[in-house]
Amino acid sequence: MSDALKNPQIDEHSAEMAGYPMQMAFIDQPQWDLTIPKGVDLNLWAKHLAYSVAREPFNLINHVRRVRLHLACNEADASFGAMLDLHLVLGDKGISLRGSLLRQLKKILPQDRYDLFLKHYKPGLRPDQPLPTSRHSVLGNFFAGNTVLVKKETSRTAPSLKRQNPLDLAREELNFGDVSKAQQILEEALIEAPKTPELHHELLELYSHTRSLEDLIRMQERLGNNIAIALEEWNQTRSKLEN
Repeated sequence: MSDALKNPQIDEHSAEMAGYPMQMAFIDQPQWDLTIPKGVDLNLWAKHLAYSVAREPFNLINHVRRVRLHLACNEADASFGAMLDLHLVLGDKGISLRGSLLRQLKKILPQDRYDLFLKHYKPGLRPDQPLPTSRHSVLGNFFAGNTVLVKKETSRTAPSLKRQNPLDLAREELNFGDVSKAQQILEEALIEAPKTPELHHELLELYSHTRSLEDLIRMQERLGNNIAIALEEWNQTRSKLEN
C-alpha cells in the first residue's frame, strides 16, 4: 500500500486529487482484458476500479475486473461488495456471468453471503429489497430507494433496434456476457453495411478473442470481395488463428 493511502490524514478524495488513483486511468489495458495489470499497486487498482464502477455503473467489464481482483487477493468482504454492485446493476440479466463468478467466489465467500447470491441466481437481486450492508459496495447507497437507474425502458420510450448503432448493441451484449448474440449482431450488420471499417474491426477482434476460426472463414466466404476494405486485418486475424 502506498504511503499516501496509509496516512490517516489523507482521505480518499485527497488521495485522488493528489494523483494516486488517477494514475491508474493511464494504464493501457485492452477492452476485454480482465487480468490484473503487471506491476500495478493492488490497492490503487482496487480504488480505481471502485471509482470507475461508481462513475459508470453499466460498464460491466470493470465490475468483472473488480470481482476478479478481490478474488485473486482472497478478500472475502471486498469480493462480496464488488459482487453486490454487479448484481444491483444486472438485476435478472447476465445469468451466465453471475453464475461463473459465483462459482469462483464460493471458496472465499462466507456461507450466508454465498447463499444470498445462490438464492437469487435466476431472479437476481433488486435494489428495493433488503440487502446486507457492505462498506465495499459503491452502489448500495446510490440504489437505496431509487430504482430509476435499473428500470427497463418501456416500449413507448425504447428506441427501435433498427435505429440503434449495431456496435453499441454488440458491446451491450458483450457486457452482459452474451458473446454469441454480439457476434450475430455484428455479422448481420456487416452483411448489410460491408463498407463500414469499424464493423470489420470489431468483428475480427471478437473472432480473435474467442478463437473462432471456423466462424471467421464462414463470414469471409459470405462477404466475398467486400472484405477488401479491411483485407489486411482479415488476413492477419485468420493467420493468427490458424497458427
